[in-house]
Amino acid sequence: MTHNLIELTKHTSMPAPFDSVDAGEAWVWGDYVALMQTKPKTVAELMMEMAKVPKTDIPPFDYPFVMTVFYRKDKNPHGPSSRPIMVATLETADYAKAYEQMKKRGMEIKESDMPKKKTVVQGLFTGEGRYNLGVFDEILTRDTARQYFMNWMRKSLSLAGEPEKIGTLKDVYGNPKTGWETAELNRPKNSQNKGNGCAAVIAGWILLAVVAAVLVLQLAK
Repeated sequence: MTHNLIELTKHTSMPAPFDSVDAGEAWVWGDYVALMQTKPKTVAELMMEMAKVPKTDIPPFDYPFVMTVFYRKDKNPHGPSSRPIMVATLETADYAKAYEQMKKRGMEIKESDMPKKKTVVQGLFTGEGRYNLGVFDEILTRDTARQYFMNWMRKSLSLAGEPEKIGTLKDVYGNPKTGWETAELNRPKNSQNKGNGCAAVIAGWILLAVVAAVLVLQLAK
């Protein structure tokens, strides 16, 4: 089965590939490269940073852990693209932020009606759209998140055997098992991932989105 590439300009609430507050983890499994990221920024946040505009109305949720999946470049039926095909997420909502945003929009809701307990939700972005896969019932740790992602990959991509860890996010580059060239690694200064692989290739993916974001902001004034 061929999996479609994700258009980042259509999924700006999606976690940005290669962005992580820590070094992250890089894995190779069958025809795929998978990145486990911690608290990545969204595509929208990086768009706003690149466009040098204030961050407004950031979605009231965050991603404690995500797994971004790509084809290995030599196995990609779409050609040697760096765009992901799936992004599995574990999400938590910031209900205080949600309440403030709803108030600002004039929505009538009592703060006492907002949930008090943070729920971890399983999400999925693909080339076809975004899906809610239900509540994550386990205690959320790096280990339980990794196990969840690996089980999800095995089932969703019909994978056999075991994944091979090749290092951190930056180790995707220059590794013959991934096909990413070392020259592609060029970290922007504004990355929250301090030298751990938020590559300039992201800038190419979202360049059009940045232009669109600027136009939208200008029209909204």
